[in-house]
Amino acid sequence: MTHILYYITSHGYGHAVRSAAVCNSLGMLSDDIRITVKSDVPARFFEEELTVPHSVIEGSFDVGCLQRDGITVLIEETLKTYSGISANNALLLDDEARWCADNKVGCIVSDITSFAFDVADKANVPSIAISNFTWYDIYLPYIDRFPQYAPVLPAMADQYGKATLALALYPSSPMLAFKNKMQIPIVGKKGQNRRAEIFDRFGINHGKRLGLIYTGNFGLDSVNWRRLENFRGWEFVGVYPLPGDPKNFHTVTKDQFRYGELSASADAIIGKMGYGVFSESLLNGVPLIYLPREDFSEFPILDAEAKRLGSGVCIDAKKFAALEWLDILEDAVAMNGIKPADGGGAAICASEIIKLFNCGR
Repeated sequence: MTHILYYITSHGYGHAVRSAAVCNSLGMLSDDIRITVKSDVPARFFEEELTVPHSVIEGSFDVGCLQRDGITVLIEETLKTYSGISANNALLLDDEARWCADNKVGCIVSDITSFAFDVADKANVPSIAISNFTWYDIYLPYIDRFPQYAPVLPAMADQYGKATLALALYPSSPMLAFKNKMQIPIVGKKGQNRRAEIFDRFGINHGKRLGLIYTGNFGLDSVNWRRLENFRGWEFVGVYPLPGDPKNFHTVTKDQFRYGELSASADAIIGKMGYGVFSESLLNGVPLIYLPREDFSEFPILDAEAKRLGSGVCIDAKKFAALEWLDILEDAVAMNGIKPADGGGAAICASEIIKLFNCGR
């Protein structure tokens, strides 16, 4: 039995979504796979998304970024919280390594908790990082404003440097802390187009456009969402309710339609930029209308690539909040020139994990 320990950061759901795609690809490569997930992401998410035998152990080993809303990072609070978690991780290291030995862990994977590589080094098992950025990349500019937290960064870089291999997901930041990197195509899952069923379920006129609004679990409450009702040729869906309860917006549950199905069925995706929404847009060939994100070094890379490919349009935050983007939305859809990207990155990641496990025996 191949036992893989998978640490997943609980910063939003994007990391968990792509990690689930990798885990399910592992199950397709071998029926001798068992996965233990350690994360603060609710266990129910993995019960719904994973098709491979697994267990979930709750654990908080990093903080990601604390945020006021979907696009605003609370920088000092983030650094202060991570500093405390890092100190606690040092106290847990021996216990984590002992757990690996007791449970015959053969490989550790992380997206993108740096402490995982300390555990792998202590337990003497191979390790793989899977991500398009590291928290070191994100935190580095923050130290200029709050230098009192500078000591946490060299320790984090040292942890990432212990990874046996880093799988850099397209499009990735340089991730200089890793010593051994391999470039990987985009990781995600193409959704099934269930547009007609969505329209019927919510009583939508089939002649209208459909927009998928993604606010993230931090929300975008400053937006005047009630003005969506002025977009008369459009109906909108999303998995989070919107303030103001616009009449042409419909909250969708997983029991009704999966998020990937919403992406594949939409004429456009609207919301904050992140790797998950970027990959959903490309894999399903759907234009993306998105907000700028300050103080998050992942954003310029995703932004530049969306613009290069012609798959996305970035809107000024004030214009977005006022919902002054109907013309931009209509123009993006009218272009209709986005060719769906090929997937396959999750399968390549899974193959590299199996190779590393076999080499580590």
